[in-house]
Amino acid sequence: MPKTITLPVPDEFEEGLKQEMRAAAIEAFQSVAGKHAFSEYMNATRCAAYLGCSGGTVSKLVRLGMPTITVDSLTMFKKSEVDSWLLSHQY
Repeated sequence: MPKTITLPVPDEFEEGLKQEMRAAAIEAFQSVAGKHAFSEYMNATRCAAYLGCSGGTVSKLVRLGMPTITVDSLTMFKKSEVDSWLLSHQY
């Protein structure tokens, strides 16, 4: 179980720190997603290609509960979680 670390930060630095952390997370996701055709983290277009379906179908699956990771406005799909979710919904 993850542990919570409390770090006192002066109020005037808090928003800047949040923005820097958000930018670093987005950069990390984009970097990982761009390394392989079907890397562990995929954007919606790559997820659709991985599943062999349309972007509209990916959107429908998300509405049905397929897990996503969203940082700021960037939505990513973790390949192993998508696979697990699909297997848990097979008939």
